[in-house]
Amino acid sequence: FCAGLQPYTILQKGCSSSKCEPRAFSATLGVNHTYGYGYQCCQAEKCNKADFQVARKSSDPNGITCPACYNGEGATCQPTDLACKGEETKCLNFTGTGIDIYPILFGMGCATETACNLKDVETINYIKISTYCVGSSNGSPQLMSIISSILTALFLLKVLI
Repeated sequence: FCAGLQPYTILQKGCSSSKCEPRAFSATLGVNHTYGYGYQCCQAEKCNKADFQVARKSSDPNGITCPACYNGEGATCQPTDLACKGEETKCLNFTGTGIDIYPILFGMGCATETACNLKDVETINYIKISTYCVGSSNGSPQLMSIISSILTALFLLKVLI
């Protein structure tokens, strides 16, 4: 897990009797709220002894723009446009519930596809997050292609009538 301009690492290890699903994602929510998350599973005796690294994020713009903001104390925020970078090609809406100092978290921004559609996933410090992805501010290539096809069909209908 990395957050903000100065990355820091929180490493949690343990054993679980529940089914384990490996997960890795990154997101940028508002200004200076960047996150990287990695969750690994193993089955052998003492297999969690070694450390692992969260992948570093690219600083190269990818042409996608998303509304972005972050609020660590409530369920709303005022978004501004954010130029997405690297593998963060999805526009994400994020809510989190925790305990103590972080009772409600809310954010919007850019994320990897693996961050989409999480439901009550427990991350660090007992914070549960839920996410869903929406279209980008500048229009995705697929959406623009569909709109272009519909407009062409309407034009042809008008010409033929």
